[in-house]
Amino acid sequence: MTKSKKLPNREQIVKRMWKLANAGAGDAVKLACFPPEEWRGTDGMDLDAVTEFKRGSNGVVELKFVDRGRLLERLLDTVDHSGEDQVERFLQAMEERGG
Repeated sequence: MTKSKKLPNREQIVKRMWKLANAGAGDAVKLACFPPEEWRGTDGMDLDAVTEFKRGSNGVVELKFVDRGRLLERLLDTVDHSGEDQVERFLQAMEERGG
């Protein structure tokens, strides 16, 4: 029997959305530039924002990422419904942690 994970709370979800909205594409582009047989050390790469990675037989690479605009809209909606004090605390915490 597998151990079930506890569902994240609201703050954890908002933080995860913020991280995805600010995720870079550099590691995904690096991965796309090298053939699969040269992929090493991918465990340390930040690929969270990648939703799809395709490499065609002709060498064409297609990368798709999370929709940052939609994430930011949802974050704004979430923040608007959480009260001014919670918004301020969240933004201060993000600044203190470096984003």
